[in-house]
Parts: sequence; C-alpha cells; structure tokens
Amino acid sequence: MTLEPLVHANSAIQLHVLAVIPAALIGGFMLWAQKGTWLHRLCGRVWITLMVLTALSSFFIHEIRLIGDFSPIHMLSIVVLASAFEVVRSARQRDFVRHQRVVKSLYFGAIGIAGAFTLMPGRIMHDVVFGQASRVDAEALAMAGMAGQIAGGAPVWVWPLLIALIALGVSRRRDREMAVWRLLLLPAILAGLSVFMAVSSQLTGSGLAAAMAAVAAGTLAGWWSLRHSPAILLDRNRVRVKGEVVSLIAILVIFVARFASGAVSTTHPELAQTPVISALFAAVPLFCAALMAARALAQAGINPLQRQSKRFIGAADC
Repeated sequence: MTLEPLVHANSAIQLHVLAVIPAALIGGFMLWAQKGTWLHRLCGRVWITLMVLTALSSFFIHEIRLIGDFSPIHMLSIVVLASAFEVVRSARQRDFVRHQRVVKSLYFGAIGIAGAFTLMPGRIMHDVVFGQASRVDAEALAMAGMAGQIAGGAPVWVWPLLIALIALGVSRRRDREMAVWRLLLLPAILAGLSVFMAVSSQLTGSGLAAAMAAVAAGTLAGWWSLRHSPAILLDRNRVRVKGEVVSLIAILVIFVARFASGAVSTTHPELAQTPVISALFAAVPLFCAALMAARALAQAGINPLQRQSKRFIGAADC
C-alpha cells in the first residue's frame, strides 16, 4: 500500500477521497447504531454533507472522457445528489421507512458498488491499495488509457441502455401497485438474455454445471430472502410490492458482468476462452437474473419456501 499516487493526484481527486472515506465509515456506523438518537442525527448531517461533497467533486475528475470531459460514471453522481435530497426530505417528513431504504441504497450503491470499481487496475485507488511506494506507475497509466479506450469503443447504445436499467432499478425502490405481468416482465427479459448469452458462449461441461448451479443458487436465494414477506394480492390480477434495492444491485451487476466479458474478449481473447473465466462471466448474470425472477415470483404469490415455513409454524402452534 502507498499514498504516493494520491499525493500526486489533482486536488479534485484528493478532495473526493477525503470525503468518501469518512462517509463510508460514518455511514457504516449509522446503519449499525441505534436510530433516532441525537448521535444518529448528528452523524446523519455530517454523512449527507460528505456524500454531497463526494458527488460534486466527481464532476471535476475527468480520467475517462466519453461525452466531452464527462463519462457515464458522472451519471451516478447525479443519482447521488438526487438521493441525498430524498434522504433529507423523507427525514423531515418523518417517513422513516423510505428514509432508511434510500439511505441503504445510497450507501451500498454509491459507496459499495462504485467504490469497488475504484479498485480496478489503472485506477488511482488500485495503486494506493495494491501499489508499492518505490514503483513508477507507468504500467498503471497505460492500463488506465486502455480502460478509457475500451469504454470509448463500446457501442453508443450501451450508455442509454445503462441509464434505462438504472432508472428501472431506482423505480423499484418505492412501494407500488402493478399488474403481475409487469412485475414479471423485467426479470423474464433479463433471465432470457442471460440464458441466451450463456448458451452462445459455448460453455464446456464444467461451465454448464456452474451455470446451472448459479441458476439454482439464485432461485433459492430469491425465495429465501422473501420467506417472511407474504405476497399482497389485489383484485384484477394486481399485486402490491414493497420497495427494495436488490433489483438495482442485480441489474448493475448483470450489466457490469456483460461489459467486462466483452472487454476481456476484446483485449485478451485467450483469457476469455479459459473454462474458469467463461464460466464466471456466464454464472454471475444467471445468478442475478434467477434471484430477481424468484423474488418476483414470490411477490406474485409463488414461493415454496414461504408455504413450507407456514406449515411448520402451524404445526408448532398445534
């Protein structure tokens, strides 16, 4: 580990890091500590200020330039600012259920997922965490340039698709009433695309086994996560669904996995054809798609794990 790359970075990157690191620590403490206390309110004010500062400072960081001086990463900063406003608004309106949900989405999405991307090779934080102080980082700079070329060489339709997927994921964070077919439509599309991609990648026997295991694990995980949440069925084949952030995370993971698969296939085709890597790129989207599909089925009233749980409770009551 070395702070040398951060010391030589521009002031916007330094401010960004100095804001996001305490935000990660304070946010984690807030999620763990008791809610509603004076300490929680004080930490909340500090945390939301740091998150806004983190988002604003990102607009002065231009490591990847795709749209002028900006990149799709800056779209996340806009989402962070909008979410920060919603955190404050829901707290003032004493809508604590929504307040907690938005805070968790903001913490795990903006700090967790976005933070993981900063550890990719070629990024400054990768050099800080994994670098050595005596090493001249010319190789990392070359990899950063390669990352920019990969992002710039992606088809133009990829970025509107990413925006649409994020919008769909964000829309699922709020409570809503909808037709069952609409509830199942997005998971069905993502599951179909993931299966098509896995089949077209010509997996080996071990790869097919890993893909099937991913589908089974994702399905069980989806049903298990809603085993204590009974479906709320309405008339005219409609259902009431509670807001959640799992869909947003799963959508982003699927997109990143497919994008990474294309990037590796372009830059290192021999690596992409190895059984382990090809199985990994097929299994991750399948797991997330199966997870979303199982949760949608559970919300529509199809959850074998929930029915089994009810029978056990009934037997215990007797």
